[in-house]
This record gives sequence, C-alpha cells and structure tokens, in this order.
Amino acid sequence: MQAETPRLDYQAFRSNCIMRNQKPNTELRQKINLYLDNALGAREQEDLLDTVNSDPRSNQIFEAERNSRDYIKNNVKRQSVSPDLIQSIRDNIRIK
Repeated sequence: MQAETPRLDYQAFRSNCIMRNQKPNTELRQKINLYLDNALGAREQEDLLDTVNSDPRSNQIFEAERNSRDYIKNNVKRQSVSPDLIQSIRDNIRIK
C-alpha cells in the first residue's frame, strides 16, 4: 500500500503567500512615507532609492505614493481662517 499524499490546503497556502508578500510591501511603504516626510537618514535614503530604481514593483509603489501626495498638495484647498479667529484662540490658550 502506498502512503496517501497530504492534500494541499489551498486557502492556507494562499493566506501564507499573501502574508509573506504583504510584509515587505508594508515595510517598503513605511520607508517610502518616511522618505517623503524627510525623516530618513542619508544611508537609508540611498538604500531606498537603490531599491526603487532596481525593482519595478517598488518603483511603482513609490511613484503612486508620491503622485498621491502631489495631488493632495496641489488640488486640495483649505479654507482660510480669519486673523481674528486665530487671535481669539491664542487669547483663550493664554487664559487657561
């Protein structure tokens, strides 16, 4: 009698693959956010840019994040606040 081959649990396999692929993307996204916030050291910036320039997927994630930030910065307008309101808030803070 031949031993039965264990069946591959497709859902478990897929979950495992997704989790392994998400971790590097999450770390990459965190590094990209730090880079765009000017919060990375010089060496870390070089490492990130090397990764982005050598890996098309990383480059795509980087460009998407940068484009999103540029869009928000250039197209989302804040309402202006009157100088009287600003002074009123300052006065209330000083009182407390």
